[in-house]
Amino acid sequence: MPRQKVMMKQLSSTDFYNLNSEQLFHQYQSLSFEQVHAAWLDYLPATPGRALDVGAGSGRDAGWLANNGWSVTAIEPSDKLLAKAIARHSESQIQWLSDTLPDLERLQESNSYHLILVSAVWMHLTPAQQTQSLQRLRRLQAPDGVIVITWRNLADEQERRFYPIEMKNFKNAQIYSTTDIGLRANVEWTTAVLRNTP
Repeated sequence: MPRQKVMMKQLSSTDFYNLNSEQLFHQYQSLSFEQVHAAWLDYLPATPGRALDVGAGSGRDAGWLANNGWSVTAIEPSDKLLAKAIARHSESQIQWLSDTLPDLERLQESNSYHLILVSAVWMHLTPAQQTQSLQRLRRLQAPDGVIVITWRNLADEQERRFYPIEMKNFKNAQIYSTTDIGLRANVEWTTAVLRNTP
């Protein structure tokens, strides 16, 4: 039994999300965009523009943004979650892509976004990948754009691979800490909001 636990810890994040796509899809859809993202909603641009949702999961956030006038590109590396998200939000005008940080190879360098949302992804990246990812996201950020990155602590996580957060990347960010909306014991969330400085 202990041997099985060790093997489960070695699952990549994509493998974990593919294996648990059904349960995770319903878990994500059970919470609203406003509930999950209350900490940073004051930074949401008043006028809808171009939004990039990296790690779109069930498509909950991409769907909300699209339904509120945003032109949304949603990226999800888990094939099974991506398929469920597309089926759930088929009526929304969303561009769906299978891609991963830090490279986001399917996005052109000339693209720029007024909102970049990276929700519950960052802790799955190595510290080096976090730095590379932020550099890539900064190049995709519109001059008046906002980048929002959220991550959770390890707590008692047994299955997914988590990495330490490279906090020096966020020295110019607004940082918020919140408890878990789903009331999971010892789970805490951190949100970093990065705006271009004049």
